[in-house]
Amino acid sequence: MSEPKYVTIMLVPDGTEPRSGWRVRRWVLKTVVISIVSILVGIVLFFSFYGKLVTRAAITERVTAENDDLRRYYYKVQILEGNLKQARELVTRMTEMAGIEYEFPELPDDSVLFADLEEPTEAVTDRPFTRDWTMPVGLPIQGFVTQEFTVDSTNHFHPGVDIAAAVGTPVLATGSGVVDHIAYDSVYGHVVILRHNDSVTSVYGHNNRILVTNGQEVQVGGRIALSGNSGKSTAPHLHYEVRIHDKPINPLDNPHDQEN
Repeated sequence: MSEPKYVTIMLVPDGTEPRSGWRVRRWVLKTVVISIVSILVGIVLFFSFYGKLVTRAAITERVTAENDDLRRYYYKVQILEGNLKQARELVTRMTEMAGIEYEFPELPDDSVLFADLEEPTEAVTDRPFTRDWTMPVGLPIQGFVTQEFTVDSTNHFHPGVDIAAAVGTPVLATGSGVVDHIAYDSVYGHVVILRHNDSVTSVYGHNNRILVTNGQEVQVGGRIALSGNSGKSTAPHLHYEVRIHDKPINPLDNPHDQEN
């Protein structure tokens, strides 16, 4: 039996309205259906690949910007290496003229300098043994102190220490206490304040993420945040303060010596 050449498309409405229909060739109907399916598949594929293209374009743009930064940093490093070489030669001549035996230290090889670069560093609280674990002692994060405590200068006031660390480095409580305050400050960024007793508090600023809640009890060495670059900050670091009666003291000093 041969396949019919025509197909009738009927519309059957509800109620008493008359039926209507169209008689179309079979090949025309197949062509329309195939075209509609092809268009739908094309739309799905377009948006799927478009999203990937946009993502790759954003990644490429970011990588290009990072490469530009690296080129600028490399240029600065070359200048610093040249200046260091000149300084080494100058110091060598001066010590020889003064009759002083001094050997300017050489920079270690790259293999030594970057040996531990890929190994993750643990955040540690460096504190001496003490029976009073509520007192904030030591530093809350592993890194490098880039700015020290300064309150007696007429030109600069810095009520804590800044510790450079990569974003996401764990921030540890330097003493047991209770979370007294969590907020986002325009200067300190995501900040956590721990209350250790009636008079002593510690402040941890510029965090990327807070891991504790208001009123939570925290043990010394417990993780309270992940360091970041929030607030008024020019590079990733942690701003750390110790306050006695809301007056900042040098965090590197022992609060026991200044509490009374």
